[in-house]
Amino acid sequence: MGFWEAVDAYQGAMGRATAAELSGGGDAGFYLGAAALETAIADRAAVRAVISIHRALLAGAPVAQIAEVTGLSPDQVAARWAEWADGQIRLREWAGTGMTREEYGRAAAAAAGR
Repeated sequence: MGFWEAVDAYQGAMGRATAAELSGGGDAGFYLGAAALETAIADRAAVRAVISIHRALLAGAPVAQIAEVTGLSPDQVAARWAEWADGQIRLREWAGTGMTREEYGRAAAAAAGR
């Protein structure tokens, strides 16, 4: 399930929820379903955020500014970007999609503050 599908499913579930379910009086199935959708949304949003960090780096945003708007430390910004970008390089080598080494180099230089 993609990000928007999870958001749509969550909105639908919350729209159909009873007042009792919304206030803590529902059954375990309702809350398990909500937790599953909320987790899916959070996980997919985290990936999307790293992609936005990557694009911000390429567009010239300094790491300090990215840290400020995300609530992360500059080290966390750099670490999250590097983990994602390394996976993109592996994906490029394995499947021909993902990030080129040139793009990686530009973003890595920006992440390092150069």
